[in-house]
Amino acid sequence: MEINYLKLYFALTLTGLTIWGADESLDAYRAYVIEQKALAYAKQLEIETKSLSIRAQTRALKLKSELAELSRKERQLDAARKTNREICTFWTNEYNEIKSDRNQAMMQGACERARKN
Repeated sequence: MEINYLKLYFALTLTGLTIWGADESLDAYRAYVIEQKALAYAKQLEIETKSLSIRAQTRALKLKSELAELSRKERQLDAARKTNREICTFWTNEYNEIKSDRNQAMMQGACERARKN
């Protein structure tokens, strides 16, 4: 049996090129799979980041609202304190002008409320 070396050369070359092509295709597929996983992970991180951002904004708005409510209540308390002091001053002046039992009772009640606040 006679061996045709030219056919053998081409067969071995074609086999080598086929194996090399299959290996390159496999590497390209692996790179594609890794890329898809990376994109999915990046998308998941983006969603989690947005979620955390929304939660932080919601908490900030809630704290701002609570602070505004506390500020409003503090202003109301300050106004009540001021009113109580003014009433105490008024009844003290009234009692100093007219020393009556009614003026004294009103002065004592108003000044006691002013001291409590």
